[in-house]
Amino acid sequence: MDYKKEYKKYLTSSVLDTANNKIASNSFLSAFAIYLGLTDFAIGIYALLDTITNVLQIFAAPLFSKIGQSKKVVLINYSIYRISSVCFAFIPFISNDLSIRTIFFFLFASIYAITGEMGYITFVNWRMTLIKKEDRTTFASTRNIFKNTVVLLFSLMMGVVLDRFTANGYELYGFIVLFLIVFIIATIDITLRIFTYKPEIKQEKINLKDNILIPAKDKKFRKVLVTCGLNRFAYGIGTMYLNVFLLRYLNISYLYYSILNVLLNLSDALSSKFWGNRAKERKWEKILLPMSGIFIIAFVILVVFNNNYLIYLLPVVYILLGFGNASYEMYDHIAIYENSKDKLQTSYVTFERFIEGIVTMLLPILSYTIFSENDNIIKITFVLSIVTYLFLFLYIKIKIVDK
Repeated sequence: MDYKKEYKKYLTSSVLDTANNKIASNSFLSAFAIYLGLTDFAIGIYALLDTITNVLQIFAAPLFSKIGQSKKVVLINYSIYRISSVCFAFIPFISNDLSIRTIFFFLFASIYAITGEMGYITFVNWRMTLIKKEDRTTFASTRNIFKNTVVLLFSLMMGVVLDRFTANGYELYGFIVLFLIVFIIATIDITLRIFTYKPEIKQEKINLKDNILIPAKDKKFRKVLVTCGLNRFAYGIGTMYLNVFLLRYLNISYLYYSILNVLLNLSDALSSKFWGNRAKERKWEKILLPMSGIFIIAFVILVVFNNNYLIYLLPVVYILLGFGNASYEMYDHIAIYENSKDKLQTSYVTFERFIEGIVTMLLPILSYTIFSENDNIIKITFVLSIVTYLFLFLYIKIKIVDK
């Protein structure tokens, strides 16, 4: 096995995978859902669906420990995952009825989310097994730079294409062009993974009960769970209606919307090396404390300013969100794995995702009790995000700093 060659393959496929996740996720598909006419609440649930289905990862470790993380099975699952992200394009041709459109939207979204969750842990485990510990921060920062560059280019094109087609009365065909691009990237990604080396995985057999109890009883890992849970709640409640808020209530154009996503990903990409350097010593308070402060500032801007001024401040908000996302991704991709017990990494990572899913399930219930169809109520979700990030900041200061 040629380490440098396989490292490059894993880096390329990881870039394509995460880029496609960004492209075929909230920003693009939320815009498409608004075009289809879905309600605010439905779009809000969709924004959380990917994290809600994290609960399914609790079954992934026992399943793949039994089948030996078969490359064939994993690739079939991954192919279904990628193909389902393109199936959304057929919804407008199936029916004009909103209920039917909503059903099909969530059918494809569920398949996409579920297969993504079931396959996520295996690719992470293969990558982390192959890549040397000293190369992991470099890998994560390099991947984020390239990934966000791809998304940046796509986002710019998305805005121009959709605005042009919409101006000429062909908004749907603008979306079709973009779905075609997603399909092309997915095809390249799947093909590359077929010819990528699968490292030997040494993992203990584990059942569902142990998959829950072992990481749950680990006191050292509990801090990771609390940190990730609080962040997931704060970020989830703060962003679940953000796309709706921008497109439906601030009425920004697709081009401006795409520019904001460019700024988000550019900020994420440019700050990745900075966060990677701060993570080398594994003093995670250097990552988490600034991250909490950055997100607090971003959501305070969304709350404090009225819509007339806020339109001009959105670039600042998105730059801050990108900077904060890059910091958490560094923690998410390294700290969780490295705080897991040897040979039980799959169980630990899937349990952490399970906790994130449980936390996220609370968000639609909470938002349903406070939400109605107007932008002022949406701002309450931003306030809840601020409060939760303040709790996270205090938790890190008390439980993690100098521990």
